[in-house]
Formats: sequence, structure tokens, C-alpha cells
Amino acid sequence: MKALVLHGPRDLRLEEVEEPVPSGEWVRIRVKRVGICGTDKAFYKGTYKPLKLPIIPGHEISGVVDMVGEEAPRELLGHRVTTEINVNCRKCWYCRHGMPTHCPYRETIGISRDGGMAEYVLTRTDLVHVVDDLDDKTAAFIEPLAAVIEMTEMHPVKPFSNIAVLGIGPIGLLAVAYMKLFNPEKLIAVSRPGSPKARYAYMMGADEVLSVDEALEYAARNTPEGQGFDYVVEATGSPAGLDTAIKLARPRGVVLAKSTHGAPVSFNYTLAVVKEVQISTSRCGPFEKAISLLRRKLVRVDKLVTAEYSIDRGVEAFEKSFDRSMVKVQITP
Repeated sequence: MKALVLHGPRDLRLEEVEEPVPSGEWVRIRVKRVGICGTDKAFYKGTYKPLKLPIIPGHEISGVVDMVGEEAPRELLGHRVTTEINVNCRKCWYCRHGMPTHCPYRETIGISRDGGMAEYVLTRTDLVHVVDDLDDKTAAFIEPLAAVIEMTEMHPVKPFSNIAVLGIGPIGLLAVAYMKLFNPEKLIAVSRPGSPKARYAYMMGADEVLSVDEALEYAARNTPEGQGFDYVVEATGSPAGLDTAIKLARPRGVVLAKSTHGAPVSFNYTLAVVKEVQISTSRCGPFEKAISLLRRKLVRVDKLVTAEYSIDRGVEAFEKSFDRSMVKVQITP
């Protein structure tokens, strides 16, 4: 089969590799869509090293089950599905205490085991979600939307709050749409000046799209005593993002941190302590909640795919994903 294989920083190759065959509880997905995630881009740039090299990246997957192992239900054959990405052991302390994404023995699809940037990918039956009622393009957003939802699983958000979303890449834009559901007093998207993605932020529900300096001025004029936002989502994908988020947050405000750029971070620790800012980190989240939001069209993602490439043009797709005008680039194996 054809697969995009990452061998190192900016060393992504289209290769012919052996087709995987499922056994036991495992199934094979014929991949229809796979999104290029910020983590994939960090792997490609070399700022974040995968746990395995070479590796087939890709974890934002949608496709059709075309083969099942001897212990997997044959009823899955032919269904459109997506898959969770953490293949946990189901036996350790973390798995038994409801934290399977932190299983120390897990493998992660597209990160420590081969992922979806190929014609086929294997996954375990219990990680599969049937989504026949969603199209392939939309189903490939389930994993990143679930990761956004996890922010509020870790730290609930109160309605009628002042919220800033820092960064308007795919995660930031999904965060804008999701935070809109909490009926915020004001929902501000913060981006670099002149961002071509500003129109998407408005489309997803932002009241204003401001630069960092403008957002600080806005907070001084429009938040209680001018002290900042109740919640700041940090989704810049930049090492500088956390420091900016702390500046934007009010005393005892919350920074919901989502960036996984792989680089060390420097921030004003004293300011964070003096303001008693809570920094809440999160990553993988609940697929069923994400699927429900997409099914009910409470979050709409159809306009966020700004480029589509065949797997033969995978390297071009990765390079294009760094273009400022791009939101989500999807590959169609």
C-alpha cells in the first residue's frame, strides 16, 4: 500500500509498504480522510520528536472498516468509522481508574505506532466509533474536537464569562465554536495582525478578532476592573503563547493550555503566582461528546478544510499546511 513515512525532520517520503492485516480484536480501516494536526507539523519540523522513527503519522482519521480480526465483530465491516488513538493496556492502575489515555504501556496511533497517512490503518475494536451519518471530511474532525472538549472536562467553564481564545489555527477555531456554547459574555479570538484566518474565527462565533495588544487594551476597558479574561484558551502552537495567555487572564482566571509544539516554554512565573492564575492542561478527550456536537450541528466544521491533497502529494500537503491562510489540510489516501 502507499504510505507517507516520516524518517526525520522534513524527511517525509511516499513509500510502498506492506498492507497491515488485523488479528484478534483488531480491525483494518480503509482510510478516506486524515487531517494534518499541529502535532504532525511539529514532528515534520523536528521541534517534537516522535516516539518512533520511521513512522506513518496521522491520527485524525475517518474511513471504512474493510477487514476484521477473528475476535472482532463482523458487523463493523463496511461502516464509516473513526478511531480513538490511545491503544491502552486495559489492565494497569490508570486504565482501571478511568485514565486510559495515561496508561504507561499505551501505544498512540500516528505517534508511537503507525497512523492514518496510508491507505490502511489498524486499530482495536474498542477504540472504534461508527459514524455512518457523518461525511468523511467531518468525521476526521472528531479527534481534535474531542481534545478541545477535554479542556472543560478538566476545568468546567461557567456561563456568561469573558473568554479569549489565543490562536486561530484548527484547535483555536474549534475552541471558539465550542466555547460559544457556554453563552459567554464576550468571546474574543486573538491572532497575529492581519491574519487571513480572521474570517473563520467570526464564522465560528467570535465577537471580535484582535491582536495581542488590542486584546490587552480590550481587557483593560471591558473586563471587571480592567483585569483580564476569566478564561484564556492557549492554542497558538508557539512557545510564546503561554506567557501571553497569563498576561490576558484575570487574577484567579484560568488558562486552558492546548499547544503541543514540543518546545521548551518560558513564561513570567512570578506574574502567574501573583495573579493566582490556574493553568489547566489537557489533550485527548471524549469522542462520544464530540460526535454528538457534530451530529447536532452545534459545531460545524465543513468550512474549515482549506485544502485537500491525495497521498501522492503528501509532502506538498505538509508544506502547504504552514501557509498562514490554511486552517485544516486533509489528505485523501
